[in-house]
Amino acid sequence: MSETPPPGPAAAPAPTSLRALIVVLGACGFASTFTMRIIDPLIPTLAGEFERSVPQIVMMVTGFSLAYALGQPFLGPVADAIGKIRMILTCLIALALFSTVAALAQSYEIMTAVRAVTGIAAGGIIPIAMAAIGDRAPMQERQIALGRFLVLMIIGQMSGSACSGLIATHAGWRAAFLSAAVVAALAAVLVALVLKPRRNVTRARLSVAGALANYRIVFANPRTRLLYGLVVIEGILLFGIPAYVAAILFARSGVGPAEAGLVIAGMGFGCLVYGLMTRILVERLGPTLMTRLGGVVCAIGLALFAFDWVWWSAIPLFALQGFGFFLLHGTFQAQATELAPAARGSAMALFACCFFLGQATGPLAMGAAMSVLGTPVAILAFAIAIALFGYLTPRILPVPRSRT
Repeated sequence: MSETPPPGPAAAPAPTSLRALIVVLGACGFASTFTMRIIDPLIPTLAGEFERSVPQIVMMVTGFSLAYALGQPFLGPVADAIGKIRMILTCLIALALFSTVAALAQSYEIMTAVRAVTGIAAGGIIPIAMAAIGDRAPMQERQIALGRFLVLMIIGQMSGSACSGLIATHAGWRAAFLSAAVVAALAAVLVALVLKPRRNVTRARLSVAGALANYRIVFANPRTRLLYGLVVIEGILLFGIPAYVAAILFARSGVGPAEAGLVIAGMGFGCLVYGLMTRILVERLGPTLMTRLGGVVCAIGLALFAFDWVWWSAIPLFALQGFGFFLLHGTFQAQATELAPAARGSAMALFACCFFLGQATGPLAMGAAMSVLGTPVAILAFAIAIALFGYLTPRILPVPRSRT
């Protein structure tokens, strides 16, 4: 199942080749996150369109994330068998198709089903792209290479939130989904023209037995269960709030999807700052301090959002959350690429599965907390939990002393 190089030391890729790979895969990540976050600012709009409640529309977000997660155990072995570049190209084509169908949806049921299937297609892009980078970048450079990949991916996240709100305001929500289809199609063309599967790589034939063997390799590492468990909790705590931002801002200030999209895009801006500063942060802070600082920064941004400020003040608060999130998550990602080098596609797919299970559960947990505690107290409770999570994580899963 795994992409195993022939015997003997593998030659390191030329720097230009690695840079080109990161740029093209970054465009793929752009397309995936653009599609992923496109619905958040549109939740009140879609509630009116389909005559449903906000919690019912939020289930579209949960369905996307759940499908993204549950598809990972299958997508990872397929990528290891057919090659990561072929897998990414196939998923980009599917992403363009499903986004087009979503733009034409005439009912809540069809839209919900299409978004779930879209989640599966989106799930075959970013985790597999990170695994491809892991195949080519040495461990001492891997977190930096991943950080550069994340820059373009995060710009897609920012654009998905900001553009969907703006496009919906001026051209309707269906045009927003059509824009996602165009972005995915352009990324697919770029992959087809620039990237080719690696030569001289032996791939085992896809089989259930081979997939299970790869997962046994992944779980043979004693760090695997701890890391995957932590990333589930991370997804719950950090992604409980975005699905409710548009509704909260509308209730507070009466603003529409364009403003909500800009606020949610603020999180992407904070992630972008992290991507641009990755080398400095890794070299000067190290993984333990990055993790603890990330929890504090996320908690501050979320806690301040619990209070009723002018709507645009939420943009820098979500930027803080985005920056803190990747201080946490960047360390997790780098460790995940090294859990099972012989089955890296499967390891990264399971990592994404756990992360998106957390993301699927987060809105449900936040919604339940809001109904019991009220919105401000629920947000503050999540903020406290994030700070504790960041502090305790290095104790639960000690990170390597080398600053990777």
